[in-house]
Amino acid sequence: MEVPKDKPQDPIKLIALTGNNQELSIERVLGHIYDYLHTDLEQKKEQIEELNRKIKQLEKELTNYQYQLTSLKSELAFEKEQQEGSKQLINKLLEDIKRYQNDIEWYKRTYEKRSLLGTLKEKLINRK
Repeated sequence: MEVPKDKPQDPIKLIALTGNNQELSIERVLGHIYDYLHTDLEQKKEQIEELNRKIKQLEKELTNYQYQLTSLKSELAFEKEQQEGSKQLINKLLEDIKRYQNDIEWYKRTYEKRSLLGTLKEKLINRK
């Protein structure tokens, strides 16, 4: 059984063939082993190159994600500051509304709920 030179076989199978009384010269067996190892080495190199390309691509993606994360963190901090400022403004406006409501109630008690005679008396006293 002859093994084609362009398609290396597993060297263990070749050695097993020699044990089956197949006559293969040592140089030929070593040549097949060399071809097998050389082909295997080339495949491993290609796999390593492919893995290196994937690593570089993943590193680029990681850098991009880190940049996006940093950007989002700074945006979040800015929005928190804006929210705090808005919260303070809302609290101030609510206090102003309460104060204005108290003023309105005072005006109602003073001018709408008092009798006409009391209002006239107060105006006359204030004139003198």
